[in-house]
Amino acid sequence: MRITITSEKAGAVIDSFGAELHSLKDNSGTEYLWQAGPAVWKRHAPVLFPFICNTDSKKYTYEGQVYSLANHGFARDSEFELVSSDCSSAEFLLRSSAETLKLYPFEFELRIGYKLSGNKLDVSYTVKNTDTKDMYFFIGGHPAFNVPMGGESYNDYFVEYENPETIVREFKGKTEIIADNAAKVPLSHEIFADDVFMKDAPDSSWIALVSKKSGRKIKLNYDPKGCIAVWSSYFEDKAITEQAKFVCLEPWSSVPVYCDKEDNITKMPHAIRLSPENEYVFAYSIEIG
Repeated sequence: MRITITSEKAGAVIDSFGAELHSLKDNSGTEYLWQAGPAVWKRHAPVLFPFICNTDSKKYTYEGQVYSLANHGFARDSEFELVSSDCSSAEFLLRSSAETLKLYPFEFELRIGYKLSGNKLDVSYTVKNTDTKDMYFFIGGHPAFNVPMGGESYNDYFVEYENPETIVREFKGKTEIIADNAAKVPLSHEIFADDVFMKDAPDSSWIALVSKKSGRKIKLNYDPKGCIAVWSSYFEDKAITEQAKFVCLEPWSSVPVYCDKEDNITKMPHAIRLSPENEYVFAYSIEIG
């Protein structure tokens, strides 16, 4: 089921499957969200829960029992219930079930909310622990935006941070400086050859994709106590990589699971620990124009 919400300046479409944003357009009809391409990346803006990425083994333990989760968890591939909607907002709900308990041994409620006002879309993820024991999880967003737009090239864009950042990527024993106390990172497909680049606890509370030619900007506001990541698909086959005309700006609760190098979920330093009947709210917003 797809729900459309609107404002005086924009419109958005959310699918109840994954509670995933599928479209974000301004009133001129310009589409800002990646419209998915099976050859390069089939998603639009998945919800990451209860893991961000995964352990090296794709398995983890809790109280001595071994569990297995797909990358980024199961929320993105789950049907959510529509709780409420009006012309400018919608809320979706996922509850733990017999199926989720086979993968993740905690009872929970996950509410995903969207509210559109002007050219800004507010997104909120609320996790409630409905179990009788502490639960542990990671959570984050993964929205993908069209790059380039309107007759430009991929290399006409750059990533801009609110404040200068130093970003170092470590990948398969290789260390690479992405930004050295810099607020702008030029874009190219090749920058993603070694996967994602991210900044934990950044000095910036927003990140943007900006066109050097048109000045068009897609801005994402987030909580700087977490982690902000930037990613796109990259393949050895250049022709396939050229089809990856998107960049993801990903607000996360923390660095991903694999950074903790720990299979016991209760010992993962960056996992959120939530006591029974308590709630955790994770939020970000997207501004277009």
